[in-house]
Amino acid sequence: MKIELIEKLVKLLSEEPKSIKELSEELNIGWKTCERYLKSLKNIGVVIEIKTKKERLFMYNRPRRAKLLTVPKIRVGTTFELTEPPSKPYEVEDLT
Repeated sequence: MKIELIEKLVKLLSEEPKSIKELSEELNIGWKTCERYLKSLKNIGVVIEIKTKKERLFMYNRPRRAKLLTVPKIRVGTTFELTEPPSKPYEVEDLT
C-alpha cells in the first residue's frame, strides 16, 4: 500500500462520506484498487461503511476520547475534632 495514497484517501473521507466511484475518480486509481484500500482500512477500524440501496458510502471513523471517570480523593487520618476549646487562642498542641 502506498502511504501517500492512504493519507489522501483518509483526508477525503474526513471531509464527507464518499462512494468508491467518487474516491477512485478523485485519486485517479481504479475502483477495484480503491475498494481494496477501503476494505483494509475498514478492517482496522479507520473507516466505516454505510450501505444504501444504490451505493456503498465510506466515511472516516473519528477516534473518540474516552470519558474520564472522576473519583473523589479521600484522605484518611487528616481530620480531627476539637473536644474542648483551646486554653489560649491560636495555641496548638503537637500530638505526634
